[in-house]
Amino acid sequence: MIPGVTPVPENTTSGLNLSTDKSMGKDDFLKLLIAQLSAQDPLDPMGAQDFSAQLAQFSGLEQMTNVNINLEKLQQQQAVSQNTSVINLIGKTVESAGNTFNHVAGASKVLSYSLNGGAESIQIEIFDMAGSQVDTVKLGSQGKGKNQVSWDGFDNQGNPFAAGTYSFVVTASNYAGQTVPVTTFSSGLVSDVVFGEGENYVIVNGKELPISAIKRVRINQ
Repeated sequence: MIPGVTPVPENTTSGLNLSTDKSMGKDDFLKLLIAQLSAQDPLDPMGAQDFSAQLAQFSGLEQMTNVNINLEKLQQQQAVSQNTSVINLIGKTVESAGNTFNHVAGASKVLSYSLNGGAESIQIEIFDMAGSQVDTVKLGSQGKGKNQVSWDGFDNQGNPFAAGTYSFVVTASNYAGQTVPVTTFSSGLVSDVVFGEGENYVIVNGKELPISAIKRVRINQ
């Protein structure tokens, strides 16, 4: 044994106490570097160039660790901000792709839909919660794109339909008698908010609706 040199155990891993999660952090890297310096041959030590390269690797690892920590903090802040924004949707009317809507007895309701092309005639059928057709609205020509119609919510005898969840189906045809594709939009009042791991949801018309599916938010008047 060379005087002044402390022997290093053959199994250096057990003496370093590396992290059990098998991911190497900057502390583990520094311990390995110290172990390497302690075990080097004093008659042939590590060159200055190699030592500088390893120090540069350590510095880069530390910077990446700090960046990851800052990113995690940023993600947490964004999650808190998103949750706050979702909570503000409670009590507001939202619109998404679908064909259901909340009806208040005695009040009219604006139904929205989008035509894939110009239409000469349009028919809108209204269905109640049981799936029975309760009313029909016929319209003239309308252009391509998003359109709206106001449904009064009364039957032919002037009696208001009961409050609840209704649905509607839009059928459109062009001047050649061909069917025009239609996309309908569902609307309803946000009653609850559900926080999920991947995405948050709102409860509309008794169903969960992903936040990403919301196309429009309207303040009730």
